[in-house]
Amino acid sequence: MSEAVVPLYHQIYVVLRQQIVEGRFGQGPLPGEIDLAKQFHASRVTMRRVFDRLVQEGLVRRHRGLGTFVNPHPVKPQGSEERATSLLGTIIDMGEKTAVKVISIDEVHATPEVAEALKIQVGDPVIKIVRVRHYKNRPLSHITAYLPADLGRPLARKDLEATPMLRLLESSGVELGRASQTLTARLADVVVAPLLDVPVGGALLAVRRVVLDKAGRPVQLLMGQYRPDRYEYRMELSPMGGGDSANVWVENETRTGLRD
Repeated sequence: MSEAVVPLYHQIYVVLRQQIVEGRFGQGPLPGEIDLAKQFHASRVTMRRVFDRLVQEGLVRRHRGLGTFVNPHPVKPQGSEERATSLLGTIIDMGEKTAVKVISIDEVHATPEVAEALKIQVGDPVIKIVRVRHYKNRPLSHITAYLPADLGRPLARKDLEATPMLRLLESSGVELGRASQTLTARLADVVVAPLLDVPVGGALLAVRRVVLDKAGRPVQLLMGQYRPDRYEYRMELSPMGGGDSANVWVENETRTGLRD
């Protein structure tokens, strides 16, 4: 089977959309079709298609003879930032529906992996928090979180057991921006297995998540192991475009969920 190729017009559209959302052009005009066609090595027909889509989504408006301008309050399409915000909201919501027991809180030196994720130096102090989360009195996940020392030191055990960690960070003045996460499979080891009430070697869903604030600073590295019979990860997809691109699927919405 041949690999699906994202059409050029969509690639350009994604770039311009992100620049508009980030405020790259303010409320001023975008570069003209001819200039952008040269910049992206595309035809004017391709650029016209890009502009048409931006207009349809309420991001820009055309003025004949003057150019194309960013709308004062553009309607943001569901892009990566909105999906990430939605993901953060879901994570916090799940935290509020479950109970957590703090296993340990320690100040440790950042390993190379932790340092890279938090954009700090190897050996810098970080706060390592290990927790086990329960849902309906049954173990759900084993979670290890690392935070920059200045953010993690004020967190108290009793607060972590009563309030989701991201809520506590918000209360301390952190403005949550976005998150990225990866999911893999992992086998339960001799430490995690009894805490999650699964056999050693049992299959778990492993989650690695980095949360950034609005300024782009990493504020949390989380590594979780979840029981797959009590936790699920759902993703809504839709076909992009039509014709030759109908086999290209894009993400509409991602949700994590609890299994009863």
